[in-house]
Amino acid sequence: MSSSHIAIFCIILIILFPLHKFVDGQGLAAGNAAKGTCNQSKCPNGKDKDRTCNCCSTKIKGEYRCYETKEICMRLCNKP
Repeated sequence: MSSSHIAIFCIILIILFPLHKFVDGQGLAAGNAAKGTCNQSKCPNGKDKDRTCNCCSTKIKGEYRCYETKEICMRLCNKP
């Protein structure tokens, strides 16, 4: 490889490096999108008092909603 090839390769790497933060087109907020949406806590209305649920961090229609899995919680708590 000649020195001009190495220089071009380095320039391309420098240009592409900032783009690693743009995951799935979400941009700089990609890491913050899922933060704080669901909290793991004891299920409020469950028969088994020791069971844990994933509850929305914010109230939906005046109440905190809880779900069995984090995936369901993330999907339903993020709906507008």
